[in-house]
Amino acid sequence: MANLNMPKGLSPVGTVTGSDYNQQGRLYAISTADTTNSYAIGDIVSSNIAGGDTNGVPYVTKYAVGSSVPLGIIVGIRVADPGVSLQAANLDLTQTYITAGTRTAVRYVYVVDDPNVIFEVQADGTGISQANIHSNASLTIQTNSSPTGSSPFSTTVATAASTTNTLPIRLLGLSQRVVAGGGTVGAYALVVAKFNIHEFGVSTGTGYTAT
Repeated sequence: MANLNMPKGLSPVGTVTGSDYNQQGRLYAISTADTTNSYAIGDIVSSNIAGGDTNGVPYVTKYAVGSSVPLGIIVGIRVADPGVSLQAANLDLTQTYITAGTRTAVRYVYVVDDPNVIFEVQADGTGISQANIHSNASLTIQTNSSPTGSSPFSTTVATAASTTNTLPIRLLGLSQRVVAGGGTVGAYALVVAKFNIHEFGVSTGTGYTAT
């Protein structure tokens, strides 16, 4: 069965250390000055922006291939802040998106910022071949998608697999989960990967060497 083109950004599934992925995220802030980026679960952020909020929560911004270094993956978006009365408030607890444009208040996201995290990500239309396994790959940051009836989500995909050690992710193989329309090499393959370059301890990447 051909793979389906259904990107959802990066989804943490484990770690390279052998420890279980505990599904925890660290709190980061999105500045009101950041008016150009939208944010969704599955997006990558970086700390390529100075400062933090009044409580000292550090700012992050959308990761840009070639001009910043990955810090982590958004796994949650806070819908209400501590200390704010929620009486009679109408809260969407399924919120997975922060829109671009003017924001009157700082917004907050939960980010998996462990450099050892393993994640799943879909390949683009060029796809991943058997020969690409254990090589590196770039990422294409596309406009977040908003299908009818659901919240927008990240459409970041893996692309341009090669041996270049400065590419942001390293391909560890095809996902071995039973996934409808995502279990074969080729276009839109669902792959398992880790960050090849990361703000916390991985600064230069690792080149591919055949054995």
